Amino acid sequence: MNMWLAAAPRSQVAHGALGCMVSLNDLCDRAPRPLADGEVIDLGGKRVRHLDTPHVPHGWEARVLYEETTNTLLCGDLFSQVGGGAALTTSDVVEPAMAAETMFRSTCLAPHTGATLRRLGDLAPTTLAIMHGASFEGDGRQALYDLADAYDRELAATS
Repeated sequence: MNMWLAAAPRSQVAHGALGCMVSLNDLCDRAPRPLADGEVIDLGGKRVRHLDTPHVPHGWEARVLYEETTNTLLCGDLFSQVGGGAALTTSDVVEPAMAAETMFRSTCLAPHTGATLRRLGDLAPTTLAIMHGASFEGDGRQALYDLADAYDRELAATS
């Protein structure tokens, strides 16, 4: 990050306000730009919306990005999968994500987890850009709602 800041003197790191407070203010050679929940940055034809998702999937400073012009949700660790595969799929991504969750137990199960995922689903993304595993093209709203339901069941089973 700091190498990039040095190479691009007019660049700026941007993250949610909490992420800036808990780490980036200390790590960046130049002050980062704190983003409000729902704030949009225009990147020259691409519009990226910052969405705070505290503890979803993990970390109190968690967030995802939604690129409005391509209807792509940059999911981070949501829908993580294990194993190899194609870069893009139209197949189910919820079952592989829950299999990874069973293996790693990395998601913070909280009463608001399902609601947070449904809020993201309400964006009706057509592409889910998944950090660990095949990205998904199709009905992202339904995939996020199905993941929310799966986590709601997990949470109920632990109560």
